[in-house]
Amino acid sequence: MFCNDINECFEQISAYCSSEKTGHPLLVNTESNDAYKRILNRISADKSKNCIFVSDNTQPNGLPNLDSIMGMITGPGNFVLVGISQAMMLRSRAAVEEAIDKLIDLSINGYAIVLLCHCKEYIQRHMDYDIRIKNRVVLMESKVSLLPQIKLAKSKDECIGFKPKENMSSLLAYLEKVTDEQIAEHPSVTVVTDFSPALFQDAVYAVSACDGIYESLCRKYVDLSGATEKEWGTDTQWLWLALELQKEKSLSAITCKMFDSTVNLSSHLMSACNSSNENEYWMLWLSMKVFGAQNNKYLNRVLQNSNVVDDFEEHIYCDLLDIYYNDDIFSSCYDERKLLIDSFPENLQLIDTYCNRVGRHEKNAIYYLTDSNEQEEFRLVQCLSIYEYSESEIINAVRKNFPELAKYLRKFTFDQINTKLSEKDAPLRDTLTQYFQDYKIQKLMNRIYPEFLQKVETFATERPYYKLKPRSSIVSTMDKKNVQLFFFDSLGVEYLSFIQAKCEEYGLISEISVGHCELPSITMKNKEFLQFFPADSCLKIDELDELKHHSQVFDFRKRPEPIHLFRELDIIDTTLRQIQSQLVQGSYQRAIIISDHGASRLAVLYDHENQSMLEMEENGEHSGRCCPVDEDPHIPFAAYEDGYAVLADYERFKGSRKANVEVHGGASLEEVVVPIITLSRRPDNIELCFTNPVIVLKMREQSQITLFSNIPLQKPRLLVNGNFYDGTFVADNRHALFTMPELKRSKEYNAEVYDGEKNLSVTLSFRIQKRTGKEIEFF
Repeated sequence: MFCNDINECFEQISAYCSSEKTGHPLLVNTESNDAYKRILNRISADKSKNCIFVSDNTQPNGLPNLDSIMGMITGPGNFVLVGISQAMMLRSRAAVEEAIDKLIDLSINGYAIVLLCHCKEYIQRHMDYDIRIKNRVVLMESKVSLLPQIKLAKSKDECIGFKPKENMSSLLAYLEKVTDEQIAEHPSVTVVTDFSPALFQDAVYAVSACDGIYESLCRKYVDLSGATEKEWGTDTQWLWLALELQKEKSLSAITCKMFDSTVNLSSHLMSACNSSNENEYWMLWLSMKVFGAQNNKYLNRVLQNSNVVDDFEEHIYCDLLDIYYNDDIFSSCYDERKLLIDSFPENLQLIDTYCNRVGRHEKNAIYYLTDSNEQEEFRLVQCLSIYEYSESEIINAVRKNFPELAKYLRKFTFDQINTKLSEKDAPLRDTLTQYFQDYKIQKLMNRIYPEFLQKVETFATERPYYKLKPRSSIVSTMDKKNVQLFFFDSLGVEYLSFIQAKCEEYGLISEISVGHCELPSITMKNKEFLQFFPADSCLKIDELDELKHHSQVFDFRKRPEPIHLFRELDIIDTTLRQIQSQLVQGSYQRAIIISDHGASRLAVLYDHENQSMLEMEENGEHSGRCCPVDEDPHIPFAAYEDGYAVLADYERFKGSRKANVEVHGGASLEEVVVPIITLSRRPDNIELCFTNPVIVLKMREQSQITLFSNIPLQKPRLLVNGNFYDGTFVADNRHALFTMPELKRSKEYNAEVYDGEKNLSVTLSFRIQKRTGKEIEFF
């Protein structure tokens, strides 16, 4: 039965309700949401009718039971069933058709009106099949309304900027009363449910997942939509941000609340990394992505490459590898990267990743390494062992990247103050200076150059160390009042440049004397200096010697690269720090460091046995550098001293055990030449400077410069380019004039300041520039 408007519709309803019972419900359908709503409002006002809403009979987070609800209108009485079509449309077209089938055939005892919406095609199909059905239905002609889209959200928090339906029963209640105006204003309706969109894939309604937290955030907060991307956070992270935005209203406000400002954000990295709130770290990363990192080229580069917070740290570690080491920005990016990495807890996995990837730069990998961890230190010495480098390349690479190693590689000058020689033997100073510089480079590069080996063999026969003073003669004349003796086992002169640099850093004045030890160069034969000191004033430092002989970590046979060098420097630095601390505390006025002997790494690298008939009976004793004998065996390159044959080249006697790190007992220069170092505290108030650090040199003039000291000096001296210059006091003993005729080139020079034989651990720079002809004419 068809009708054209609501009045005709109600005439049919009234006729049904006032006539005899038919035993079947009356199905009333309209295609218009508004018409459905008006019919519902009018029929609900009739108190004689009992309206049963599907939404009221559905569990909040469930779906309605069709048979159960239909059974509610079969008893005696006057019923109106509302929402059955909407509920079935959520399921599928088949479910709607099944419901229509059941409703048409439903037997009831009273009167029942079933309000339907958007079901004309299903009812029409039954009418076409059975003409009698038309007496059980009312089809109201109307304009077809649009259906709302349905969005499913997992939680209420996902719904930013609008209020969702709290559960499925609330959604059905909305669908039962929705109007065209509501759909026009809000085409979609969101419901909070655990149901998956896949469950509703056959629904008549368009059902899909909610757009997501990020999309909702961007709709409400415009400052996010243009500055962020969805992949920058997980749903959990965006949800956390949504809750924060409800309080702070903007991303910048949250950033300022958590990190004080939107600038200099990287300064909060360490605290964010260590925070128990993992959202703090993500928020810092997100803020840096949005607001940038001012004046930090490397961090900005990293942020551009990092699209999720989980890869941020890896990009910090590895993005430097994409910048060529000769690029203008490399140096600043290197420094910035190192500071950034220091903000994070040590990450061994990423360090290993970086060290593996750095190999793609082959020889140039050394410019990308730092002194921050053992893996990178190992990669450095590994590269130096594999590739060929000049000394200047090595020094340039370590000067910035490995500052402690750079101190070790500084050239130590054996001069007339620290190395007392007769006038005819004075050239030995330059020989020692170059020898030990070459030795350090080869030790670091893990190789021996043929020309250096030739020098070693020459010295093995010449034995130039005998020109140096014996250690005992130096120690016997030292002032030993109020001193602490440090017996530093196995400390060679190779470390003197490092010790000098650390003294300058720690404010210590050093007086260095260089002598020779006794042969063989073993501790048992080199303790004579102890007799000059009280027994209770000696502290023995064994760590360096233990490292060279008994290390459980470093073994040349298993790990040939000289990675142990870094630990050697640590041991020396620890002792110097201890001395500095005790001098400051006034435990003693001076500390004296004396070594029994040095040690040779290159003798271990050489790995050759001496071809003489002499063979060690004590397997492994001193790694074959010396051998007890009754008389001089007359072996080339070997000395005979105190009942021992002592090798002065790099060979070892047969029958000996190979050394695992370094060796001593022989007579190579690095084993025999030893330092005696006196350390005292530099006065706190000392100030040294040049009155004018620029020497403007005229034609035929000599370079002159004046040193000022705020405390009186006894014998001011400058060491420049390996030459000492004595100062002449000007007016008082705080101003000293130095004349340096050898210095004529326009360049910058460094000068180490001495007072007599004391190195004051101060290095000053000055510059020479030549005056042009026009300047001379002008003046």
